[in-house]
Amino acid sequence: QSSGSSGINAEYGGFEDALPRSRAGHASAVVNSRLYIISGRDGYHRAYNNQTCFKDMWFLETDKPPVPNRVQLIRASTSTLEICWIPVATADAYLLQIQRLDNSDVHEWYDVAVVKGNSLVVSHHHSKPSSEELDENKPIERLELSPGTTYRFRIAAINACGRGDFSEPAAFKTCVPGFPGAPSSIRISKGNDGAHLAWDPPANSNGNISEYSVYLAIKNSQSTESPSSLAFVLVYRGDSPSCTVKTTSLQNAHVDQTNKPAIIFRIAAKNEKGYGPATQVRWLQDTKTSSNKRPVDKMS
Repeated sequence: QSSGSSGINAEYGGFEDALPRSRAGHASAVVNSRLYIISGRDGYHRAYNNQTCFKDMWFLETDKPPVPNRVQLIRASTSTLEICWIPVATADAYLLQIQRLDNSDVHEWYDVAVVKGNSLVVSHHHSKPSSEELDENKPIERLELSPGTTYRFRIAAINACGRGDFSEPAAFKTCVPGFPGAPSSIRISKGNDGAHLAWDPPANSNGNISEYSVYLAIKNSQSTESPSSLAFVLVYRGDSPSCTVKTTSLQNAHVDQTNKPAIIFRIAAKNEKGYGPATQVRWLQDTKTSSNKRPVDKMS
């Protein structure tokens, strides 16, 4: 078992200084795989009438973090892929790995970084496969992402008990030079006539944007929860960076059950050279409320 606390200061000189002193009368509660220890009285002064009561809270990690959901794409450019993922409650950090998909029969995984947050703009990765041991006497070289190339990502959560299992891989492609990037800042709201979508043009348009296309994931008896196997239909094509998807179309939508129920849209932009990569977004479906406002999953 390992311990942690919001009260531990990284500047403490020794491990013993960072541990709570002995105390009595505290309470504890188990949440998921963490055991939280709350407050208590200072055991050193229990003989006095004015005992010191604490207001801090500590926890013990009892297990490695669970498997995270697959990585999602925020936006793509010719040399970067901005990705994100839904946070894991018991994770302190995440190990992100990448795999280049090409005509080779061998596809190695490479370390990208250990990340504290839940998003990252990936522009490079380590040049040595993660299966090989690093030579501490040699500097770690970096390999930049290539334009028009498909990469797969997987992520594992880390806490004081160690590293958990990796997520299912998710594949994304960098932009081909000359094509537009992916639309960003997707906004979705519920209206009486359906779902109202709006978005910002790609940061890298590489020319004038002539039109946008919006696709909706629909029910398919052959599909699974994997985004690569979902069936999508075109629900909008036009030059305006906004549209309304009618209620009749939403009735046929596939509801993704990953983490929280959500309807999936893909939005892509077109310039003189053609269509660039699509931005995929999950529109969360709250079945417990009749509110007209339903949030977009910002982790997608």
